[in-house]
Amino acid sequence: MFSYADVPGPRTSGVAAARAVEVGALEFAIVDLETTGFSPGRGDRIVEIGVVRMAGDGRVLREWTTLLDPGRGVGATQVHRITAADVRGAPRFADIAGELAALFAGAVVVAHNASFEQRFLEAEFAAAGIAMPPLPALCTMRLARTTGLDLPDHKLGTCCAHFGLDFPDAHAALADARVTARLLPLLLRTAGAGALALPVPPGRAPEHPEYPKFRGMLRPRSGFEPVRAG
Repeated sequence: MFSYADVPGPRTSGVAAARAVEVGALEFAIVDLETTGFSPGRGDRIVEIGVVRMAGDGRVLREWTTLLDPGRGVGATQVHRITAADVRGAPRFADIAGELAALFAGAVVVAHNASFEQRFLEAEFAAAGIAMPPLPALCTMRLARTTGLDLPDHKLGTCCAHFGLDFPDAHAALADARVTARLLPLLLRTAGAGALALPVPPGRAPEHPEYPKFRGMLRPRSGFEPVRAG
């Protein structure tokens, strides 16, 4: 599902360089997930999604978030602070799959340790019967490694601390997406990346007539409601 972008440089192939797009001409969909565990292959599910849609110049265009009913136990409440009562009556992933796909359309999808989000999103979209097209993606953890910063590790909290970004609400999906959105331009500048080599162009959302637009109520986590852009 994710096809990872590169920072153009001396080692970039001619094909990749030809696909380089200026950062300012792109839009980004920064996503974070909270899950019941670590393995969708063992039945773990998404319990919360947060997305920040951001212009290449750093302007936040839209925020979107909801808790999800995973159809099973919520997992490590002591980590993500989500209880069974919180997700009772929340939408299932299949309910919001079409809307989430539309949020990713036309953007580079960004996540910190993006392989984690990729595994769960691939599993959830497949279970919902939706074949997502390849999406250009960027992993801020990988990007942090390319900067050469002297960091003990490249976890989100460590990167934020290096740049002096407040990170008070870890493991709330929208809070993590927001801080990753603030971190992204700092990492791009540090890496000297004014453009990204995209392996695939930002695409359109797939059309799924069997999944009409969700007409139920999203369930934002209390205290983490989206802020209206502009």
